[in-house]
Amino acid sequence: MKNIAVIVAAGSGKRFKSETPKQFVKAGGREILAHAIDNFEASGAIDAIVIVVSPDYRLFTEIAIVKKYGYKKVIGVIDGGAERFNSVYNAVRFIKSCRPKNVLIHDGARPHVSQAVIKSIISALKKEKAVIPVNRIYATVKEVKNGYIKSTLNRENLRTAHTPQGFDYNTLEKLYDLKKLEKLKPTDDASVFEAAGIRVRVVEDSETNLKITVKTDIVKMKKRV
Repeated sequence: MKNIAVIVAAGSGKRFKSETPKQFVKAGGREILAHAIDNFEASGAIDAIVIVVSPDYRLFTEIAIVKKYGYKKVIGVIDGGAERFNSVYNAVRFIKSCRPKNVLIHDGARPHVSQAVIKSIISALKKEKAVIPVNRIYATVKEVKNGYIKSTLNRENLRTAHTPQGFDYNTLEKLYDLKKLEKLKPTDDASVFEAAGIRVRVVEDSETNLKITVKTDIVKMKKRV
């Protein structure tokens, strides 16, 4: 298998303020996680999919999502960990026997990544070890300390980091040492490569690749379903 997508959906989504984790909330008749899976199931560049969920939702994901919607590329639904990096670590170990060339790691709460972005990431991985989609920041950004403005940042050099983030699997496996991860506590996977001194290439993301964080984001998503 050349390209494997790992969809991380083990979070509890505290900011969403719902008993049901946001990735399992329905929009347009299907779970947000299902919409996220759809993008990779439909991609001719993706050979297989691994879904990482909380142990409490593994059986539900297997039966009510993977089996119900008939996904053919899903090769495993596995347990996540306490932190996001623990979940990714589990996935990296799970796919070791597949020996993929590249891995794309995606948030289960991002239902609308475009096919063009997936292709751009995989294309860039022919020359790069790490590639992530980003968007420009148009608002003025202030650095604040102790309730006061410390400085105004140059937004020309700032970007918001999104997923899927693509990586050379062999490099990813070497970097995902659990002891180092627990010390670094990365909030995204690209920062692990940054910490190792490996350059991370960026590609422009589409404006539709919204991450569901709060309930009002569902309204935005439904307009695109």
